[in-house]
Amino acid sequence: MTKLHLLKLFISIGLLSAIPAVAQSEKRIQFPKGKSSAVVRGVTGLHGVTYVVRAQAGQKIVIDLSPAAGIGVKVETSGRYGHVVLLREDQGGHHEVGLEETGDYTIFIGSTNNRSVPYALRVGIMRLADI
Repeated sequence: MTKLHLLKLFISIGLLSAIPAVAQSEKRIQFPKGKSSAVVRGVTGLHGVTYVVRAQAGQKIVIDLSPAAGIGVKVETSGRYGHVVLLREDQGGHHEVGLEETGDYTIFIGSTNNRSVPYALRVGIMRLADI
């Protein structure tokens, strides 16, 4: 390799290493045996946290997120209709999402004020009541 190629290589490596790793790995929520809900606690960090839960068609995801302010939640899935955002709220609290398909659902928890926020998230899977 010529010196020019080596210089370009080192500059490229330096630039790539300066980019922060934003992608967060998903954390699967496992329910204790015989239970239909679980509580996870954490800190959003600057880029949020993503959880994955599996549910069946005809069920609903019930979310209780605290604190109520400074934190937001998004529930989404990819299924036969493509990528679908089922819930997007700029606050914590109680939220319920009815499910039409069996599959994995992602729950994203993030700060709404660009600060790391400690949180408690209760996720439950329940039968969707007939209307």
